[in-house]
Amino acid sequence: MSSNDLQPQESYSLYAHEESVIRQAESMLGKLDEVSNGVRVLAQAYREGYRETVRLVRISDRMQEDLHAANRTLMDQAVDLQRLNDVLHQEIERREALEHELRRIASVDELTGTHTRRHVLELGEHEQRRRSRHGHELAILMMDLDHFKRINDGFGHAAGDQVLRDFGFLLRSSLRKGDIAGRFGGEEFLAILPETDPATAQSIAERLCERVRENRTLWKDQSLAVTVSIGLVAVDRDESLDRAIARADRALYLAKRAGRDRVMVGSDLDTDE
Repeated sequence: MSSNDLQPQESYSLYAHEESVIRQAESMLGKLDEVSNGVRVLAQAYREGYRETVRLVRISDRMQEDLHAANRTLMDQAVDLQRLNDVLHQEIERREALEHELRRIASVDELTGTHTRRHVLELGEHEQRRRSRHGHELAILMMDLDHFKRINDGFGHAAGDQVLRDFGFLLRSSLRKGDIAGRFGGEEFLAILPETDPATAQSIAERLCERVRENRTLWKDQSLAVTVSIGLVAVDRDESLDRAIARADRALYLAKRAGRDRVMVGSDLDTDE
């Protein structure tokens, strides 16, 4: 049967069906276009995302390289700083050692090993202030080697220096921990005895006289005998150190006049004033 043989109603129905199929096809094509456009958009988004990822990775790589370079620079600087710190530390130690040596030179008499005059007076002032504050007893010994000039004149100054060395050792070893000994000048010495009553101070002084008397200085083929005279005073609470030393010096003078090689205990009235 041909289409001419179809009735009008049947012909219309076929046309409508074909139109419906065409519209569905067009709709599907439209949807395919939408899908295609979506795929293109998605693909473009992926491309852009990939490019951004590549860019970020490259930036990250550069940052990593920069960080590594900065880290190497910091490590090099740390090494340099450590070297500088070591040099500074050595310099500080050297300066501290030099300062210590200068203080030692300023405070210790090289020949006798006792304190210098200036330092023993500084320490004595400190002990007198302590005595004034707390009431502790304080004693002073003023000492002088007897007939020392004869040693220098008869055997030379080198022999005299050896006698002074030996006496310095005997003096330091005869005192107690906390006692202070210094070379006051020439063959004269001063000892500060903190927290020491007159009886104890006299016992220490008598023992020192005995040791000096018994210990001779060996010089070449000679045995040099020396003795020491000592003036002893107890320092008054409100007395100045200078006045106490003057009284001890007066007591020493009296010991010399009494025959030397002895201890003379001074009183409050034994001054030149």
